[in-house]
Amino acid sequence: MDEAHPLSRQIRLAEVGLHGQARIASASLEVGGRDGSLAEFIYLHRAGVERLALRPDRPAAPFAHADLFRHDPARRLAAGAWRATRQIRSLLAL
Repeated sequence: MDEAHPLSRQIRLAEVGLHGQARIASASLEVGGRDGSLAEFIYLHRAGVERLALRPDRPAAPFAHADLFRHDPARRLAAGAWRATRQIRSLLAL
């Protein structure tokens, strides 16, 4: 694996590998809602998802840990990261 590849560290993970990264790259995903949706979009893009659609008119999955955050910006960022992680785990069937 070429170290210059931006996803080389991710590909080296046993949970991802070349086949998992190919699944991530070939996925077509929608990011719904407004609560943390930009963070979710960026996380998925940086993970290698090539086809993404931002759909603020569609509801986002509820963030299960929202009550743990006092400050709105931190909660929004955490919500986006949590939803992106859920989508990636689903693609990898983890």
